[in-house]
Amino acid sequence: MTRWQTALQCGAVLGLALLFSGVAQADETLRERIHREYKHQSYMLVEGPDGHRLYLFSPGDEAVRAIDVALPGASLTTAFAKTRSADPRERTLGLTQLAGVPDAEALDIALSLLTDPVAAVRNEASQLILDHPQGAPLAMTLGLVHDDEED
Repeated sequence: MTRWQTALQCGAVLGLALLFSGVAQADETLRERIHREYKHQSYMLVEGPDGHRLYLFSPGDEAVRAIDVALPGASLTTAFAKTRSADPRERTLGLTQLAGVPDAEALDIALSLLTDPVAAVRNEASQLILDHPQGAPLAMTLGLVHDDEED
């Protein structure tokens, strides 16, 4: 790599850092994971309103690679927000996205949506309680059964 290429690459890194400096605060656990996986490589992690992106720089003539980083917590936050929507389809979708999530808040939301005026939302809420790892005592108390057990 020539001096010009090195200077250009450093300038690109600095430019990206300045451009995204307002949104460059990533979650600490994500930073640790990225550092553990890419510690022997030049990289830059940028957090934005639409998600996180990891830029990998190679010492050779290869182009900069950009990788979108998935955050499990972000999808949970989105699912929780959907359960509070005025649209019953959004509430149902939010409950569906929370299926299998062992978070206690998911169980609380499902319990509160058992009284929803829309039958599809109530049905999805009861299924979430039945499938939740800590939902068995609550399901027994409420008398909830799986759809296939009713027949």
